[in-house]
Amino acid sequence: MNLIRNLKLGLFALLGALVLVACGGGDDATPSSPAPSVPVVFPSDKAPAKLSAWNAISSNGTTMSHHTAVVPYDLSSALFTDYALKMRAIYVPAGKQIKYTTAGTMDFPVGTAIFKTFYYPKATGTDPKLVPVGKATTNPQGNTIDLSRHRLIETRIIVRGDDGKWSGTTYLWDADQKDASLNTSGKYIEMELIGTVGAPEAFTYVVPNQQTCQKCHATESGGAGEVLPIGPKTRNMNKDYDYGGGVKKNQLTNLNDLKLLSDFPGLVGAPANADWTDTTKPVGDRAKAYLDVNCAHCHNGKGNASQSGLKLTHEDIGSASSALWGVCKKPLAYSNTAPGYRYDINPGSPQTSILLYRMNSTVTGDIMPVVGRQTVHTEATTMVGDWIRQLVTAPSSLTACPP
Repeated sequence: MNLIRNLKLGLFALLGALVLVACGGGDDATPSSPAPSVPVVFPSDKAPAKLSAWNAISSNGTTMSHHTAVVPYDLSSALFTDYALKMRAIYVPAGKQIKYTTAGTMDFPVGTAIFKTFYYPKATGTDPKLVPVGKATTNPQGNTIDLSRHRLIETRIIVRGDDGKWSGTTYLWDADQKDASLNTSGKYIEMELIGTVGAPEAFTYVVPNQQTCQKCHATESGGAGEVLPIGPKTRNMNKDYDYGGGVKKNQLTNLNDLKLLSDFPGLVGAPANADWTDTTKPVGDRAKAYLDVNCAHCHNGKGNASQSGLKLTHEDIGSASSALWGVCKKPLAYSNTAPGYRYDINPGSPQTSILLYRMNSTVTGDIMPVVGRQTVHTEATTMVGDWIRQLVTAPSSLTACPP
């Protein structure tokens, strides 16, 4: 009889446990939520602790990849950040579209998230106290990053909220490279840049805090107001991209094919920036594209450097009002001019042009841009120097400034 009684009690206990599990009971009374099937977009003030919660970027420690609903992209000419490689991608919620525009940043719908992952080739360093990273000058394309050959540093996200305003969030990749952790206070990472030629270069990589991000991204409010995307303009997106798997096409055409772009009239007549690294293009077009994406977010009529009077937008550079873009213009907001330097741009004389002097400096107070760069972009400064040198010849035919 005791055996039968014990069997009944055991059966009742087992049934009770099954009921608890079916109802989500037990120690954790909250039923587990299924993993999201599409990316999840968060405003910056509600950003989760881990990047994986966005379900947009994933990593197993060997390969980083984007969700299939996230579209990778590149820029014809991109912002320089201490030779970091960048994997850019856009997520547009289902049923919404980007409005095609020919001027300014593309008009993204509410709910859009733009992701930018910063990473470097792995390298062998000379100083154990520094993180060794490789110096690359060509940005790879595709939808994945091979982590056997690369080191992830950070992922920045900018989101357009329900109120139509943009907000930014930054995640710092964990040591095991399998996820990234929310970082709002910024961080300094001591690195060693290893190139194929030349000596290793020690520098401090700066993961920005939210205030730092605002300096550049508040492009229309003096560096203190609403943040906005900088790079994804139609003329900067009008280029081919290798999506992998044998798929290579123009980025605007691809967005249109995916039903993510509205009012697109086709590529005929669409504005296109030069690739500043393309030596087959006129040096003036290359300089204009580079200065626009690296400088114009501050150096425009409403940006953080508007008080300087120096405008370096794509529309201003090369215009008849040459003083606007620095020709024979004395700086209004810079007093650390080295001997022999009087003008932002002295046509024919890059060696006495303050613009190039500041691009070639890493000294606080002299360096320009003032954030986002701790190393000299040697290839770009050479190109800008060539541009300034030829400004005295046709078609510009500007004259040198008074001594």
